[in-house]
Amino acid sequence: MQYLIQTIFQRSPELAVLGLTHFIALAAFGILSLLDNRILLGINVWIKPMKFAVSIAIYAWTVAWFVGYLPESGIKNAIVWTIIVTMAIETICITGQAGRGVLSHFNVATPWDGAIFTTMGIAIAINTFAVMVAAWLFFQELPVALEPAYLWAIRLGLIIFVIASWEGFLMAARLQHSVGAPDGSVGLPFLNWSRSVGDLRVAHFIGLHAIQVLPLTAFFLAGRVSPQNALVIVVIMAIVYAALCILAFLQALAGIPFLKS
Repeated sequence: MQYLIQTIFQRSPELAVLGLTHFIALAAFGILSLLDNRILLGINVWIKPMKFAVSIAIYAWTVAWFVGYLPESGIKNAIVWTIIVTMAIETICITGQAGRGVLSHFNVATPWDGAIFTTMGIAIAINTFAVMVAAWLFFQELPVALEPAYLWAIRLGLIIFVIASWEGFLMAARLQHSVGAPDGSVGLPFLNWSRSVGDLRVAHFIGLHAIQVLPLTAFFLAGRVSPQNALVIVVIMAIVYAALCILAFLQALAGIPFLKS
């Protein structure tokens, strides 16, 4: 673990600090959830900031690991700082709305709330575009030689991530993530995915974490199977993983919960 963290800070100190800041924020939000008993859509108001804090922290450290393979360039620096700025905006908006005790997502109840929601949407769109550029860079010549299975795991993970990110805009267009009932039905612990109706957040969540699952799969296979077999397994894994995302998406659209109560 120490080697992992040191490597992350060496490859991209800026993204490493972003991730560390959000891990600290996670702890702060956890404390606030114990001190503040306000409820919003059936859960404590600080649960959503906690979820986003841990998600952004993992995302920042994952991208920090990846950019270490890319050549130094203005594009690389632009990707890093775009992610930092957009994720900071996202966190500030979510935290501010939680402090007010109102929804951050899908909230257009007042002009101010609508402006915050729109700002978050723009930030996420820009962030997604930055990841698209990063994916494109991984299809160019790299300064380091990566195992084919590992390289394709990164490529395919980034592609699935981008697709899952754009799926989030469907939720924004609908102004809710539940299908079959208004948001706020009883959900799974912490994740809060609905246990009674379809929930578009499931496919979104699964797809976003392709950038961890697929590279970790390739890393596990290294040295255990031949490079050729490892590549085949990674590609098959990516296809299965993408199919799981599609199935979760279609299940939600049909109004069926991922896990029934």
